[in-house]
Amino acid sequence: MKKFLKPAAFVAVILVTLIVLTSGIDKRSGGYKDLVDEFYEQAVKQNSNLKSIEEGIDAFYKKREDALEKYNSFTAYNSRYYADARSHANTIPDATTKQRAAELVNKSEAAYLTKLSNWQSSITSLNSKERELKSLHELLKLMIATPVIENYQQNNLPGNSKLNEANGDLQQLIEKIKAITR
Repeated sequence: MKKFLKPAAFVAVILVTLIVLTSGIDKRSGGYKDLVDEFYEQAVKQNSNLKSIEEGIDAFYKKREDALEKYNSFTAYNSRYYADARSHANTIPDATTKQRAAELVNKSEAAYLTKLSNWQSSITSLNSKERELKSLHELLKLMIATPVIENYQQNNLPGNSKLNEANGDLQQLIEKIKAITR
């Protein structure tokens, strides 16, 4: 009996290993691979048009990040100035002078915000187009991946003869038990 257990355990370990390796588990992320992304990535490797689209998307995000990083740094610097300027204006004890200082800061900030209106409009447009890009990109992935899974379904549906055989055996057992329990 012990001679049989060692080879059986070895075979079981190999079987489990093979199942894990081929089951779609992505050990790096601790979960399952996204099959839509996996099928799409395979298609990208084989299709220069898709590869060009992916390179364009990557280039867009890099350019967007660079532009917004400079803008965000610029606006943060200006916001810091206006917060500091208001703080200084609030330290002025004379009410008339304090009012003049507040008006000066407010007028300057209003002019600054007017200068940003083109940026704000561009950012709004960019965000809208980015949402459209993301939607179309997901649609593209699905359009590429769906035929792959449909082909798999067409060519890999297992036969059900063993299931039908098991169903027949089960029916015979049921009939035997019924005959005894009547």
